[in-house]
Amino acid sequence: MDTPTIDRGVLSILVIDNDERVRQGLQRRMERTGDIRVAAVAGLGDDVAALARRLSPDVVLLELRGPDGAALALCRELSEIAPVLILSSYLTPKEWGQARAAGASDFHLKQIGLAGLVEKIRAVREEWRQARGR
Repeated sequence: MDTPTIDRGVLSILVIDNDERVRQGLQRRMERTGDIRVAAVAGLGDDVAALARRLSPDVVLLELRGPDGAALALCRELSEIAPVLILSSYLTPKEWGQARAAGASDFHLKQIGLAGLVEKIRAVREEWRQARGR
């Protein structure tokens, strides 16, 4: 079995989280890596599907917890545009199953280090790209 080669170029991401502090903190931390460019940050109430279509990010980071299941519906739409990496403080097996059914590529717990998140972003992008023959 061949191991996929992961592109090491700078990737753009769209960060979607209802907590502005989390969005700003992620943006600062990601941009310091030199590997990730934050194309935009948004909350679940924003028109993020239109934003994603306009920006065409390499990966979308999406907080799963939102009002009335809005994040799952959004995940379905966003997963047609870019791979969706669920970013959450905790995730039950049931929630992960629902997110996966909605098109999420993978998940990452917020408390896990930045280096791991960057590698997960790269891996998710590469898997998504290869699955679509791009």
